[in-house]
Amino acid sequence: MTLPGENLLGQIRGVYLSRATDGDILRRKVASGGAVTAMLLYALEKNLVDGVVAAKRTRGLAGEPVVARTREELLETAGNSWNIVPFEEMIKARIEEEGLKRVAVVCLPCQAQLFGQMREFPLLEADLSCRVRYVVSLFCRGIFVFGAFINHLRIRYGIRGEEITNVRLGEGHLIIQRGREELVIPLREVCPYLQTGCLICSDYTGVWSDVSAGSVEREPGWTVLITRNRRGEKLVRGAEREGYLELRDGFHVLEDVLREAKNKLERARENMKRLL
Repeated sequence: MTLPGENLLGQIRGVYLSRATDGDILRRKVASGGAVTAMLLYALEKNLVDGVVAAKRTRGLAGEPVVARTREELLETAGNSWNIVPFEEMIKARIEEEGLKRVAVVCLPCQAQLFGQMREFPLLEADLSCRVRYVVSLFCRGIFVFGAFINHLRIRYGIRGEEITNVRLGEGHLIIQRGREELVIPLREVCPYLQTGCLICSDYTGVWSDVSAGSVEREPGWTVLITRNRRGEKLVRGAEREGYLELRDGFHVLEDVLREAKNKLERARENMKRLL
């Protein structure tokens, strides 16, 4: 399929606007339409996987990687995470410890590259890539250096990390929620607090994943899902068929996704010039 910006967005099989049909999921702190949680709940309950590796936010922006094996454990991971967690280090140990044979991984584009390449090009006998059934990548502009960013919020705005109840992206700004209070911060102000690797990363959607997921401003309450191969397409369509997901055609928002991808690429280029 030939699409505008195909090289920048990776291989594309389908583009959907989606949202969960389960009210319990929609009531959680989900970034958009709760489609990722619903899709993976389908995979768990229909025995397509025996575990989901995801990030669970603990307090404020802090988070930890967990393996969800039940509905409630998966629902506890619903929402967005803004600090990086060491999936790569923990997944091999947890797969072995818990005897997992079929795993879905929810991760960032940089992590999706690792898992995708590991699955496509297994090198070692001890490689557990054959057990990674699905790789789901979240759209990502970058992850914060946790301590420095929290310190900035405390000094400039008087907000402590443990007081933050939600964080979400708007058009050109970051929205920090503390209870019912919302603080709108320009993205240019928070960019210096991104991880160094994020400043030179050019992958916005996670081109090595089976399914990429994120949101766009003009479709609030809906998750954008990009399927990249037959495996990802079957997962999304199966979740729709079994009543876990509501789907609409989403090709009209691809230009929005491409614009963000170009912005991240340009940022990476500029930062690379400074390093060289």
